[in-house]
Amino acid sequence: MKDGQGQAYRQQPTLLEYLEQYGWKRARVRGGEEVAGLCPLHRETRPSFYVNRRKNVFYCHGCGRGGDLIRLMQWLEGLSFGQALLRLRSRDRATPLEEAVRFYGRQLPGCPQARCYLEQRGIHAAETVERMRIGYAPGGCLRAHLASCGYAQREIRDSGLLDARGRDRFYRCLTFPLEGVENLYGRRVDDAGLRHLFLPRGKGGLYGWEQARGCGAAIVVEGLFDVAALWQAGFSNAVAILGAHLNRRQMAQLCDGEPRHVYLCLDRDEAGQSASRILRSRLRQAGVQVRLVELPDGHDPNSFFCAGAAAPDFQGLLDRARP
Repeated sequence: MKDGQGQAYRQQPTLLEYLEQYGWKRARVRGGEEVAGLCPLHRETRPSFYVNRRKNVFYCHGCGRGGDLIRLMQWLEGLSFGQALLRLRSRDRATPLEEAVRFYGRQLPGCPQARCYLEQRGIHAAETVERMRIGYAPGGCLRAHLASCGYAQREIRDSGLLDARGRDRFYRCLTFPLEGVENLYGRRVDDAGLRHLFLPRGKGGLYGWEQARGCGAAIVVEGLFDVAALWQAGFSNAVAILGAHLNRRQMAQLCDGEPRHVYLCLDRDEAGQSASRILRSRLRQAGVQVRLVELPDGHDPNSFFCAGAAAPDFQGLLDRARP
């Protein structure tokens, strides 16, 4: 092992720390330096696996395998030597999801179909794309990329990023990482399959809330393309529900006791307007000052701007919003 690799390796968890993180239990201490337990590499009923705490090495008298931490990781998790080294470079390494978000972000500039779709949705400002960390999942390469970064197959599988057949769940989707929660929104750029995708876990609070919470007003919209269009137009206090109904956390955010006006600007269709009336009633009962923004029939904030509207046009809608 090269000196630089050895230095990085020595800064990592000891064999015992790694084993205990993996659920291994000590059976007995042999002398002052050795700890024994059941071997994690094969099935046995009597402890034959020994760890030397001073030398930071192991040996199993049952299966005859032994070595250092990297060797154990290779056998236990099915990693190559290089993958094990990558995993040991930092205890605080990114999660598979965070690494996937970075990977998707690097794919977007080289995918004409994805960039064309963004243009069609009126999203063209590089600042907005960067702020929202928009990416693209081309498919066919995420699994190999995560494996090359040192993630074990179990970690990749448990992340939810792959479907039941081991394929990228967000294949051919524009991707938006959700703030403050281990989740991701995907919008398919073609008509195949589901158009809207999330990982099977909670969506968290209002998207964009950290920036909007200190403002005297918040513009509440349904989707992330609505937020993108408003941020791009200069309305940085826009937040998204990620649907048409507030969850408990989102309701608590808007009802935090701070003096602000809430502008409900949901889609101008039957479902959106019905949801607006329900949300207005709930927020009013909680003492929040609410106004309804009336978009032209059939529009949402994103399509309103795509149809040629500009910031002054939307400001006019805000000015005319009714209680």
